[in-house]
Amino acid sequence: MEYKRSKHFKYLILYHIILVCKYRHPLLIILGDAIKLILYDISNELGFDIEVMEVDKNHIHLLVQTKSDISPK
Repeated sequence: MEYKRSKHFKYLILYHIILVCKYRHPLLIILGDAIKLILYDISNELGFDIEVMEVDKNHIHLLVQTKSDISPK
């Protein structure tokens, strides 16, 4: 991963995000591939990069790289 440059600063912002199914139900065994495609579509639409995405049976790990003006709300 490389630093991004702007006119006045240099940055590398990474977020480790974990999305968990309610009550840890194993729903992602069935829906994992569809959710990956949806998350990649969202990242293209909003302008951030998903560096790594791993789907387990009841949670998803994301390593997201963003610009300095996008917050993880």
